[in-house]
Amino acid sequence: MPARELLLALIDGDMLIRSPGRTLAGDNCLVLAVDVEARIRDLGSIDLLVGIPSYNCAHTINYVIKQTAKGLKEFFPDKKSLIVVSDGGSMDGTREVANAFKIPPWIEKIVAAYVGVPGKGTAIFQVFEIGERLGAEGIVMVDSDLRSVVPEWIRLLLQPVLEGKGLVTPLYARHKYDGFITNNVVYPFTRALYGKRIRQPIGGDFGMSSAFVEALLENSLAANPYVSRFGIDVFITHSALGLGFKVAEAFLGVKIHEAKDPAAHLAPMFRQVVGSMFGCMMEYEEKWRLIRGSEPVPLVKGDFAFPKPEPVPVDYQASLRMFKEGLKRYRPLYKAILPSDLYEKLLELPIETEKFAFPVELWAKISYVFSAAFKREGNKENREKLLDAFRICWIGRVGSFILETLEMTDDEAEEKIKKDSIVFEEMKPYLLKIY
Repeated sequence: MPARELLLALIDGDMLIRSPGRTLAGDNCLVLAVDVEARIRDLGSIDLLVGIPSYNCAHTINYVIKQTAKGLKEFFPDKKSLIVVSDGGSMDGTREVANAFKIPPWIEKIVAAYVGVPGKGTAIFQVFEIGERLGAEGIVMVDSDLRSVVPEWIRLLLQPVLEGKGLVTPLYARHKYDGFITNNVVYPFTRALYGKRIRQPIGGDFGMSSAFVEALLENSLAANPYVSRFGIDVFITHSALGLGFKVAEAFLGVKIHEAKDPAAHLAPMFRQVVGSMFGCMMEYEEKWRLIRGSEPVPLVKGDFAFPKPEPVPVDYQASLRMFKEGLKRYRPLYKAILPSDLYEKLLELPIETEKFAFPVELWAKISYVFSAAFKREGNKENREKLLDAFRICWIGRVGSFILETLEMTDDEAEEKIKKDSIVFEEMKPYLLKIY
């Protein structure tokens, strides 16, 4: 870690230690509370760290802590381990519940509210900072709203890291309508750009090496405002690929958490994830321009039972209504950035019929045009408009996917998602031409 001056600051009534050398976004510095600094000094060093970014999850946090502690105890009994709950100012008693929960005495625990830009990324960077300061060999991140985490997840995410992998991403058995941002945007982009078939690039449950965490802390993309929020996961995955770290997948069974309808709940998340991804595209362009085709990454599996994925309710009619309204609202922008043939095909889509279809070939080209437009546009406000207009196209693509897969099983829909992603690979020359 590079030497840096530590300053004491009083923020919101709490004594904090500010580290000017670490920026999360803009002028926001990575800040650790004095009591956390004291715990770091007391601990001296650790071997393994499990980080749990949390916000208003008092009903699930104990279960996640319990399962991760069991995993550390069962599979890494000889390692000095620490669980860090990095909280975003929960108002439902999450920190109090987490503090009160008893874990085995040979596993340490820190429950700390982070300071800075509110968001998952800020919470995770606090975990990274603590892990680096304590010299952790490996760090695991797990979401705090999980109802399906089991102890073996810890082994599956950590063991490959201890054997030389920089990043271990999750692989889940998911319902066909769980993960629309992943399925229709991030997975096909990741596969086409970097040539690695990482199925869940923004799964949220990761294993990481100390070398990779250090690279993330020093990464200039950490200042990207999207990274401090839900853009953190794609930043992690794309940085591992862009920087050349070895990557593996861990099959974790089913991820049971709070799924959301894309038409109702996912607008901020879409902007943050895609904005972060487009930023990574710009940063790692020299890397992905040289890659053609794709290949699977190593997969590790465990032996544990898991339930079937829970059904995810969706409303394709609401998606199509939003798509229709958005086309009118952003029509001037579409006309300005889309080539005339793509613009005309977009406006000709038969929104009023139940046979509505948004062809994947059109979707891939439009997606690539928006990524190139984002690169050219330096104004933050205009970039937000680009992301919102792109989100409207995504909503249309989601509605089309739902209609196409209504009668499909989860496995059949999964095969369609993979075939659609091959189209992104095949059209990469188009991206290279316009980017």
